[in-house]
Amino acid sequence: MELDLPERIGILAEGDISTLRVVCSDIRFQIGEILIIKPSDSYQVFLFRVMNYENILRNIPDLSGVAGNFLNNREAYIARVESDKMVKVEGLLMGYSEYNVDQKKWIFKKPRVLPPHFSEVYRGAECSEALAMLLEDEVGSDIEIGRLLIGTSSMDIPIKIDLDSLPMHVQVAGTTGAGKSFFMLTFITSALKSNLTRWAKNDDLRNKVSVFMVDVHDEYMRGLPFQNKQYGVMDIANASLKGGSDQFDSIFADKFYLTRELEAIPTEMQKIAKPIRFRREDLFVSDITSVMSVSDQMVGFMNRARGIDEDWITKIETMDEAEDLGFAKGTKNAVQRRLFPIIKSPIFTEDEFSDLAELICNLEQGHFYNFSTALLSSSEQFVVITMLARTLFSVRQALMSSTTWSQFKEQVYSKLPRKIASELLGDSPNSKYSIKDLYVEGKKGNDFVMKNVKDLPIVMITVEEAPSILGSQMSKEGNIFIDISRQGRKFRIGLLLITQNISSMEPIILANTNTELNMMLGNEIEIKQAIVNASNNIAGYENEFKVLSRGEAILTNSLKNIPIPVKVSNVPLYIEKELPFFTNPFEVLKIKKTRTKATEVPL
Repeated sequence: MELDLPERIGILAEGDISTLRVVCSDIRFQIGEILIIKPSDSYQVFLFRVMNYENILRNIPDLSGVAGNFLNNREAYIARVESDKMVKVEGLLMGYSEYNVDQKKWIFKKPRVLPPHFSEVYRGAECSEALAMLLEDEVGSDIEIGRLLIGTSSMDIPIKIDLDSLPMHVQVAGTTGAGKSFFMLTFITSALKSNLTRWAKNDDLRNKVSVFMVDVHDEYMRGLPFQNKQYGVMDIANASLKGGSDQFDSIFADKFYLTRELEAIPTEMQKIAKPIRFRREDLFVSDITSVMSVSDQMVGFMNRARGIDEDWITKIETMDEAEDLGFAKGTKNAVQRRLFPIIKSPIFTEDEFSDLAELICNLEQGHFYNFSTALLSSSEQFVVITMLARTLFSVRQALMSSTTWSQFKEQVYSKLPRKIASELLGDSPNSKYSIKDLYVEGKKGNDFVMKNVKDLPIVMITVEEAPSILGSQMSKEGNIFIDISRQGRKFRIGLLLITQNISSMEPIILANTNTELNMMLGNEIEIKQAIVNASNNIAGYENEFKVLSRGEAILTNSLKNIPIPVKVSNVPLYIEKELPFFTNPFEVLKIKKTRTKATEVPL
């Protein structure tokens, strides 16, 4: 297939498999630009990334003498050298594309061959359509995060993360002010758009992605400001509800904004909010010990208490002075002090009510949750996320190892506390949110046949300030995130890790994270760690990391051949542009609406 390319700007001069040198006409380049190298007698088209360039003159090796002549006699000399001005460009060979006749598209490959001598060179910034075709398989297809970055400019080529990459985990790293929040809100918006598209097209549940988003600064709901505009998830929710409650329910849980206290949030947001509450009995000892620093003796004490009473936290709280469970004097008091943030928290209660089954049931239907942690202590936040992740992981483990409902029930009761297990299985009077209909495929004889895990949506769990619970100091037995990092892909559970310090993260987590978005980083140590940890080879990108601006990043992915420079969307403008889609996806997608329901008033 012939590419529509502009006038050539240069000729390939020399190079090896990693570094090329191109001689170009007198053009001002930017570090990070992409050049297209197209041999005249080859079906391969090469891409080249500018890493450095210098001014040269044809046939003159040293410019200092020329500069001296210019200084003394500029007018007489300038006409002689104007046509000799050139630029020598050095950079990395990214790879090459070949046109596949059967698939009718260009297939990009890693740089195993060199372009021929004196191949013609074109500027990628001047041929966006050709560049988009050459990079079609590299720029992703599902969750949009921004545009292709070339130098300091972004091209109209969307950069997306494929759904298949999500359960392989995503790491977002950057210093304060790098643009991590803009990325997160863009990711939320794009994930919601993808889910609503699937719903409108009657697509399978397996192609949806649930997101449990941690909102540390309580900013995703109200939105982030840019150019006197501010849009957030609340605007998306209102736009979706204009299309009908069924449309809203396809992407949001009924009460999807989770907070500690309902009275602490604006009145207009209370309609979609709920104060989150869990039974103390829903917690395992490991939910506490994996996110708090405790001694082995204290762990033993808590496990002994749980062996006696499933409401082990209340038992420890109400122990009298003489009750030591056979441990050394002072252990009980030390454990009580360590559990104090959980004991005094309104989130973990002694009553029979728990939101855990509702959360699991909605996440298994491709829904979004916004978990506001602005009023929570770090202990409360991390224990909630750990308990949720562990419960979801346990039920999907049980599904993976079961073929019938009876087998599944036995597995769930063995993996979870009794009350939450019975609610999820529909065995409790409180089973308002049973997963039976979601997990069962049909009936065979006297039993039900289970679905495959691949029939369920991908679930992404956000871990903000990731080193706090995923740092090397917390890599102890029982940390559910270690298990998810190793096996999450198998169970379609992905971690969305947000950090300022890659170097503080647990190496096992880093080794199993296969998509990285690295933004402005704080120092040389973080830059080196980002390069070492990257899923693509980004050796040589040290200088580029140093000049990244707010919202600019390098995206690496183990399922792709090359790192991709990204300009993250200006999210208020992005949301504003997409609001008509959330109101009427059928019109935007140009498909017939098959569902009708009374239109609701905005939230």
